[in-house]
Amino acid sequence: MKAFLCFIAMAFGLSAFSSPPGEKKALKVCNLFSDHMVLQQQEKVSFWGQASPGEKLTVSASWGKQASTSADAAGNWKVKLLAPKAGGPYTINIKTKDSNIIIKDVLVGEVWLASGQSNMDIPLKGWPPGDTILNSKLEISKASYPNIRLLKVPFGISTTPLDSIGGKWNATSPETAGDFSATAYFFARKLYQELHVPIGIIQSSIGGTPAEAWTSRGYLEKIGDFNATIVEQEKPQNKTEKPKINSNSPTVLFNAMINPLIPYSIKGVIWYQGESNVGRAEQYKRLFPNMIEDWRNKWGYQLPFYFVQLAPYIYKDPKQTEQSQKLRDAQRYGLKLPKTGMVSTLDIGYLKTAHPPNKQEVGNRLARFALANDYGKNLVKSGPLYKKVVASGKELIVDFDYVGSGLLASDKGLTNFEIAGADKVYVPAQAKIVNNKVVVSSPSVAAPIYVRYAWSDSSAATLFNKEGLPASTFTSEN
Repeated sequence: MKAFLCFIAMAFGLSAFSSPPGEKKALKVCNLFSDHMVLQQQEKVSFWGQASPGEKLTVSASWGKQASTSADAAGNWKVKLLAPKAGGPYTINIKTKDSNIIIKDVLVGEVWLASGQSNMDIPLKGWPPGDTILNSKLEISKASYPNIRLLKVPFGISTTPLDSIGGKWNATSPETAGDFSATAYFFARKLYQELHVPIGIIQSSIGGTPAEAWTSRGYLEKIGDFNATIVEQEKPQNKTEKPKINSNSPTVLFNAMINPLIPYSIKGVIWYQGESNVGRAEQYKRLFPNMIEDWRNKWGYQLPFYFVQLAPYIYKDPKQTEQSQKLRDAQRYGLKLPKTGMVSTLDIGYLKTAHPPNKQEVGNRLARFALANDYGKNLVKSGPLYKKVVASGKELIVDFDYVGSGLLASDKGLTNFEIAGADKVYVPAQAKIVNNKVVVSSPSVAAPIYVRYAWSDSSAATLFNKEGLPASTFTSEN
């Protein structure tokens, strides 16, 4: 069993300590389990903590379930309780012969993990003056949703997997909502409005961080690109020095901000990241799906995983300029895995910042995937997604998934398509919608083979389905 360093739940806060194996230990429960938490409905949810080695304890819930166990030789304990259908509030008691921890105001509903970098991390109050959220003050003033709860994982980095975190659960109100991830809040609000059940969000996100920092050592070693760096950062210079790491270092965010959450029962993951991997698109094609599989392996089931394709933005770093379209296309490789979905944001970018202010639409689009895939709602969940291309004389016929009730061009027409022959020299193409396919051609390309769309940092959406969802960046080269 994992050696869990947990936090004792007390009436006036949470404190942590550890003792050598065999010594008397106070009854403790990990602070993921605290007042105002949300548990995943109709699942066998795990509870874990510490007690004196061999000590017997019982975990009982006011919905009528209980389980007993004894702490192992190291003082660790773990039980599972079957959670009921959505509802609450409930109370949970964790008892030994001499101690009793009471967790109050517990709701049961749907729990999602929200992770990634700054576009997931930016709060509802924004980061003014440069990075704001659309209608932020109004949204905060209306954020009275006591059945939507958030636990924000504090920033941390580590070269080895940790088992404890700080943070606490908070109900959503105008007083607390400003610090809620804007993307995650709008996702949670949409789910709540459609499902009418409590929604719990665990937010674990830090700006400016690459995907490799969120991936475990074992899974990074599978792709091999970071092995030397990992070995070096885990090797202190001398006995007194700590490894030289930061939030960009491989594995360190997984170790400190994801590993401690396992095995808390969650329904799935929403993810908004990629900016810090711009310039390394070919690597991301392998890295990103690998990270998804890593998390699924750690939780032990195939978590739904829905992510956001980068929005148009003119990068100032010369190494990133005219590279983001390649990263956007690389993100599509995550869709090769089952139970994934990708939100396109080509229509809501804001070229002055990498943090588009319209997080309402991002959250709603993420929620469409969850509602359609996981909650049985009859929705078109995605914008047009490149499927295949067929040559027909001097024309290419591009076929898409998720055409919905039909393809639609923007008011400015169907632009941003380019085609090329065998030489892969691309030129702007004339494009038209025919029978819910896009037909592209150019008088300067007699024998077209390849087509691409929205292939620049600043490209905007011109192709939609009639449900109003934009097509994503793509190239037919791979």
